[in-house]
Amino acid sequence: MITFEVNITPMGAVRMTQRSKWKNPSAQNYLTYKTKIGYLARKKFDKPLSGPVGTEIGFYYPVPQRWSKKKRDEALKGKIFPIVKPDIDNCVKGIFDALNKIAWQDDNRVVALITRKYYSERPRIVIKVWEVEAA
Repeated sequence: MITFEVNITPMGAVRMTQRSKWKNPSAQNYLTYKTKIGYLARKKFDKPLSGPVGTEIGFYYPVPQRWSKKKRDEALKGKIFPIVKPDIDNCVKGIFDALNKIAWQDDNRVVALITRKYYSERPRIVIKVWEVEAA
């Protein structure tokens, strides 16, 4: 299993056209986001995994500052989940886009996925990738 952490606030995939990716600020942020994830992944992967792949992704969001101390503590203990935008499937899409040709040749190789959103004092993404063996 290969595990790495990206110290960045989770972001969902952004829809963009070929032209808008150079003009749209959110598209520019998304491209920077994917580049950072890819850069850190390249340090962990000598070459893309060739077989079926499993992945576990934890998305850690900052606790809203306007929350009371009690509510903040509950969130940090995992009693309150981040039911916030972006949707978890869009977050996964961003990670999968970033890891194509680095962790795996194409994201169609992913046959198992575990993902979850958390609150944390330190926003980040924790990514685990492994080759799935036949039963």
